Amino acid sequence: MIYLDYAPIYHAAGQAAFGTALAHIILAHQPTTPRRVLDLACGTGAAALVFAAAGATVVGVDASAAMLAIARDQAYQRGLTVEWIEADIRALPDDPHLQPGSFDLCTCLFDSLNHLTEDGDLANVCRSVGKLLRPGGQFIFDLNTLAGFKTWHEYDQVIFDSPHLLVVNRLHFDHDRQRAYGRFVWFRREGERWWRGEETHCERAWSDDEIVAALNAGEMQLKACRTPQWTPPTVDEPRVVYVAER
Repeated sequence: MIYLDYAPIYHAAGQAAFGTALAHIILAHQPTTPRRVLDLACGTGAAALVFAAAGATVVGVDASAAMLAIARDQAYQRGLTVEWIEADIRALPDDPHLQPGSFDLCTCLFDSLNHLTEDGDLANVCRSVGKLLRPGGQFIFDLNTLAGFKTWHEYDQVIFDSPHLLVVNRLHFDHDRQRAYGRFVWFRREGERWWRGEETHCERAWSDDEIVAALNAGEMQLKACRTPQWTPPTVDEPRVVYVAER
């Protein structure tokens, strides 16, 4: 399972900063603060905590117990309340905090949906989201694009470098299978010793047609596409934010 051993490394390397920044931008473009927000694949809680700090009632869902443990600790340190649920976003459980039609906004950030690689995965998530959103509610998510994946040549990307932690990601794109791979290797210092860890993450490039079809399966319509800075995307944009409505 990914994001198990890597969870504390992800947190220490500051990778949650993307979710924090995008959550603030999303809120800035909402007419009012959403009353109830569902954050899927919430990770260490970066976006969920932004929404909670803005006054929303927030539910965060993630499959990684290790990531949720950090999220709970972050919420406690900030004096914020979020309901955390450990679950696979492709098959959300029956839970009293996940009532149909009860959410104004659902998010799934930092290319989390790219990690769904089977044909029906994206549609399954969208069906669940469509049931949970109120009419007029929004589903906002970002994806790495095929154009972006095509730049993932064999090279090492330094994610974080400090006297006590080094994180490197070797990027590779398989054109035939339309799959992208990030091989995370980290070295963490404890006293005089360095400890090595490794995880490989696989992502799928979802086409625009597949995205629209999945949204339609959840009775949602694509309303807008933006960059993470909320500007109109170019045709070769490496990452796109999608805004859909129930």
